[in-house]
Amino acid sequence: MKKIVSIRKGEEFEACIKKGRFAAEEKIVVYSLKNGLEYSRLGVSMSSKLGKATARNRFKRIVKAWYLENFDRIKKGFDIVILARKTKEEKIKAREIYLKNYRDELERAFKRLRLFKEE
Repeated sequence: MKKIVSIRKGEEFEACIKKGRFAAEEKIVVYSLKNGLEYSRLGVSMSSKLGKATARNRFKRIVKAWYLENFDRIKKGFDIVILARKTKEEKIKAREIYLKNYRDELERAFKRLRLFKEE
C-alpha cells in the first residue's frame, strides 16, 4: 500500500536541512538525510513570502502527487524535504502551479541525490 509518512516536527525539518545532502533546481530544493527507518518520510514546505495559503497548499498537493506516482522507485530509509524557491519578484499564484512545471525538476533532483532505486 502506498502511504506518505510526513515529517511533522520542526526539529526533523531542520535536521534534514542542516545535516543532509541537497540538490537545488530553479524552482525547488530537495534535501535528503538517512533516517534509519524502514520507510521514507516526506516533508514539503513553501514560505508564506512566496504565496498565499491556496498556493502553498496546491504546491504541497502536487509534490505529494508526484511522490505517490514515483513511490515504488524511491529508496526507503530517508527523510526527504522539498522546499519551493522564489523564481521571480511577485508571489506565486495558485493557478500558476502545475505538476508538469515541477515534474522534471523533481526528477533531476532525486537522481542527483540518488534517491531512486537502481533500475
